[in-house]
Amino acid sequence: MGEAKPSSPPVAPTSYPSPQQISPHLALQPPLSRRGKGPGLILVLDHYALIEASEQHLDPPPLQKWAEEGFAVAQVLVPGKVEDGGEFPLDRALEVLKGCEECVFGKGVGVVSYLSRLPFYVEEGVIQHPEILAVVSYGGRQLSTLHEADTALPPQLVHVSGPKVARRESLPLNPDPEPSYSSPTPTRPAGIVKTFRYEDATKDSNWVLPADPTYSKRNAGIAHARSVAFLKPFLNGPYFDLEAVWDEHCLYEFGERAVEKTMATMVAQPYVNHIPTMTGGIGKERLTAFYTHHFIFSNPDDTALSLVSRTVGTDRVIDEFVFSLTHDKEVPWLLPGIPPTGKKLEIPFTSIVAMRGDRLCHEHISWDQATALKQLDLLPEYVPFRHPIDGRGASEGKRFEVKLPVVGKETGRKLVNEGSEESNALMGRSWREVDDV
Repeated sequence: MGEAKPSSPPVAPTSYPSPQQISPHLALQPPLSRRGKGPGLILVLDHYALIEASEQHLDPPPLQKWAEEGFAVAQVLVPGKVEDGGEFPLDRALEVLKGCEECVFGKGVGVVSYLSRLPFYVEEGVIQHPEILAVVSYGGRQLSTLHEADTALPPQLVHVSGPKVARRESLPLNPDPEPSYSSPTPTRPAGIVKTFRYEDATKDSNWVLPADPTYSKRNAGIAHARSVAFLKPFLNGPYFDLEAVWDEHCLYEFGERAVEKTMATMVAQPYVNHIPTMTGGIGKERLTAFYTHHFIFSNPDDTALSLVSRTVGTDRVIDEFVFSLTHDKEVPWLLPGIPPTGKKLEIPFTSIVAMRGDRLCHEHISWDQATALKQLDLLPEYVPFRHPIDGRGASEGKRFEVKLPVVGKETGRKLVNEGSEESNALMGRSWREVDDV
């Protein structure tokens, strides 16, 4: 992929400092990114919320996850007495963030509510504080349904469980979602409301909390990515050079072959999944062992990645590339159990690399295993077909065979240059009837 020139800070250990407990209901966690500074974010959870780490899932609880994204996070754990007129410590949370050296307060902060409904005291607190520039809520209602005449409403993103509607609910009352930073006083664009529905999520908001029995990893991941993309324009970040972070990781992985440096570019509990062979590692300890014993030092000396395309999103990098190597040693992650053949391989790959802040949190790596086996001469041209063809079985003493729709290095050549190989060459009749011996 070429020489990496990371613009991110130097590699640092992935051990995290504990959050500061300001009061029984308020905690502060400075950014856990390598940059160490970031905009402020207030999380609101009720005292029934499960905020501890999960024993089954790698996703951290919200406080750690948003701090890993690069935010300075104040977590408000709402006590039950608020419903009876007690104090909602929103003012205190804002003061704590303003006084946090690692918080780039800028024009204000964002709020993420994990309450199954958005209580009146949260609504009023948000509306009365112009420093709150955007709101994300899991469950609840749109602020604008109760305060349509209030032009000071912050932009809001609502994640709702329940059946999908015909279209995504969206009220782009302000067509320009970019905030203004020219004013010396806090400003926020009003009227923007987006709603996303999650059909197979439970009715309350706990489906987004990893330690809850109703946690839905797929829905929680999609919702979190949408929340990050929604908040960043209003809070002026945090923005990271994700391409540089990924190139840095690949440099340590394939160039320097340094396990410790590779792991230090990742969050505290990352995972890697090579989808065709289900190899990789889940969690820091097992992924470190995988990199050490089955990956970094197991790749042949001439291993190379030739980039074909790259897409950089809000929180991930998607690459198409041709992975080439000479199979002169066993490569357990790619071809587990296959002794070296000495053959040269050129395999199209797709990698989806998710980031949390300026560190990798997971990698999903895919390739066509059939073309790899074809290039190693480990696949026959024809294989038995034990089903009827055109409504009839094979003749007595005969059997059907089908030609495998698999090609070798042509797949990589056509990925790089679409005109290098004919399209649709595998289509058409490819079965035969042979003697059953």
